[in-house]
Amino acid sequence: MKKTWIEFATISLLWTTLALVHNSEAATTFSGAIVGTDQAQRTITFQTIDGQTWALAVSDSTLLKQEQVAKGDWVRIEVDVSGEITKITKIFEPPSSVRTDPIP
Repeated sequence: MKKTWIEFATISLLWTTLALVHNSEAATTFSGAIVGTDQAQRTITFQTIDGQTWALAVSDSTLLKQEQVAKGDWVRIEVDVSGEITKITKIFEPPSSVRTDPIP
């Protein structure tokens, strides 16, 4: 009986550890506008709703072709822990709290 309890506790601890590692590797989502794309460099220049501008690599070059994003498009991007865009979703109206000045 004592051995079974230790085995159960060990398995529970391992599952908890795996769940924590999985959650820490989750993507972060940002909303904003496309400032530019560079097919050759596989990058998107993105302006967040609070005005920060980032040039980020895409994890897969087909993302740029699949979504057919262009300068001025409103999008939601998912960025992985390495800082690469893993998903792009076009949105058809600006997110709330968006800047009203034009994109350069």
